[in-house]
Amino acid sequence: MIHQRISVAMLLGIAVLLSGYVVYEHVTDGDAVPWELQLNRHQRKVAGESPFYNPWQYRVLSTAVVQGALDLTKATVPVLSPRVVFYGIHFLQILAICLLSVAYFRQLGVSNPMLQIVGLILISYSMASSAYKSDLSFDTYFDVIAYLCAALLILKERYVWVVPLMLLAALNRETSGLIPLMILVPLGTSHPRMFARSRLIAVGAAMLVYGVAFVAVRWYFGLQPAVGIHGMTSASEYLWFNLSFARLVPLLLGTLSVVPLIVVWRLGQVHSVLRGWFWLIVPIWVVIHFLKSTVVETRLFLVPQIIIFVPAFLTLVERWYEDRITG
Repeated sequence: MIHQRISVAMLLGIAVLLSGYVVYEHVTDGDAVPWELQLNRHQRKVAGESPFYNPWQYRVLSTAVVQGALDLTKATVPVLSPRVVFYGIHFLQILAICLLSVAYFRQLGVSNPMLQIVGLILISYSMASSAYKSDLSFDTYFDVIAYLCAALLILKERYVWVVPLMLLAALNRETSGLIPLMILVPLGTSHPRMFARSRLIAVGAAMLVYGVAFVAVRWYFGLQPAVGIHGMTSASEYLWFNLSFARLVPLLLGTLSVVPLIVVWRLGQVHSVLRGWFWLIVPIWVVIHFLKSTVVETRLFLVPQIIIFVPAFLTLVERWYEDRITG
């Protein structure tokens, strides 16, 4: 019991330290978006005049959370700078990702605390190295949190809770649309049909909630065509920009390292659920982002990195170690 308490305290302390490091890197990185511009972007979203209106204006949850925190702070601690509020929310986001990741690792069978710490180090350095041309990107990190919560709920077979989670996730970011389909991946239980009915109902309900939320925000604000940087609109323009960007490979390596390459190499030995989620998420995630976004903003790949690649890598290491012990 004492050993377990020490492990929990150690993991919590490491998570706090690494979260602080990630925020520090995002705040001081010379390639990141300056603070003044970040505040201006937020104010324009609140006013309904977001730059890159589609899709930024439609990501309402993160805007509401930040503005609510700013209003509360102004009413209770008016001397506190909005910058502190921004950084504080971001720190809590990163800390939540770290703590949820530890729970996720354990749910996947990664029981070694040292290996859990390795996982925390990997995801924190992935986040810390993803600031190129990015602001604090609250919606991106809420998206990671939503995927982690969904993965934990699914692994625990609590599918019904994915439905209300989907409402928040959909109001936060449109990339959450793959969450309902994660329920369909077999869990490898001895009675795979036991939850078939509840799973199908949950998938249908979650997809309905996502669709309603997706349409509702666009109906409320008005639909405008998506326009990227440099006026890009077509898939071919995005693809050419991404493939011709000289720093693309170093930036992706800096964020993802070689972990995805190792996982793909050993994909057949990866935990069956993670292997299913890999095929569900990674191909479409890569294609859509290369064709409709600027992938040099490598934070866009944090969802597959944290939800699939890092935990898959840890399960590979755990399995290798167990095989060595058992001979």
